[in-house]
Amino acid sequence: MEKQQTVPADRAARVPLALRAERAIARAMFVACLATVRRIRFRNIRRLGSVLGALQFHVAFLERRRIASDLASLLGQPANDPRVRHLLLEAYRHSDAAVLEILKLLDARQDLATLLGDVEIGGVDRVTAALAEGRGAILLATHAGNGALLAVKLAAAGLPISVAYRESRMFERGLFERGFAQYGVEAIRATEGLQSYGHMLQALRRNRVLYVMADQGTKKARDGKVFRFLGKDMPMPGGPAQLARHARAPILPVATEGATPRWRFRVLPPVLRAEGSTVQEDAAVLFRIMEQQILRHPDCWSWHHRRWRRFALATHEPVPLDPVSDSGG
Repeated sequence: MEKQQTVPADRAARVPLALRAERAIARAMFVACLATVRRIRFRNIRRLGSVLGALQFHVAFLERRRIASDLASLLGQPANDPRVRHLLLEAYRHSDAAVLEILKLLDARQDLATLLGDVEIGGVDRVTAALAEGRGAILLATHAGNGALLAVKLAAAGLPISVAYRESRMFERGLFERGFAQYGVEAIRATEGLQSYGHMLQALRRNRVLYVMADQGTKKARDGKVFRFLGKDMPMPGGPAQLARHARAPILPVATEGATPRWRFRVLPPVLRAEGSTVQEDAAVLFRIMEQQILRHPDCWSWHHRRWRRFALATHEPVPLDPVSDSGG
């Protein structure tokens, strides 16, 4: 194993004690999960993730109550609505199942037939058509479901795919590069500033599919622009909109439509850019599209991720859903 990243002592001293304790507990849980995941077959991982997700839902009751209240506002439901509680419980279960599955398939190569049988993707012809234009294609996804399986399935179908990722401090450094390489998928670290942007741009110029997620707030406010997203004013990444302009590549949103009995995704039609629009206006359109897809299937999204839950609601008005078109909204 490669050496883990370390934090300078002076920087560690500035981290609040409660946060350091939270991170230490999270790391210990991660190590325990990894040891368990390595002993279990891939087909049984989802059951384990579902159990752990339900446990997290019940244990973190203060966090869960706050998230449930925010989610109820977005959906225009009472805070104590049992349907909201059920949606959130399912979201915890599906999110933890996806995380453990991703960890399992990256840690060691899994049987490809087993992996491919666990995911359905509609609209793949749209990706093929986009690549025929020769400028690459951006798949814009959300933290909803096992997106790594989507990338593996597209690669198995012969599509050149690159995945932009942010590596958790708990993960072994290089896990994503080595893990995805086992399935013919290129991994691009998205946390190296202009260097990461350059790698993603080059992937598009090599006429590859670039899989990105941009549905969570940036770690540092200066790294994003503030947008209203799922009821909260948050600094959000504008990279996909800028990349699309720079490479003249189409953006195809990816909707997560279900989690059982297998992950179900659909690639939607390319996003049309308004003539004369700014990058910020383009980004706002993309966030609106992701927001709509999340609210159509709220049981699939990671509501408990800190880069959404830590912000306060800017409005208690529900987010209206746009009419669904035949093209797969």
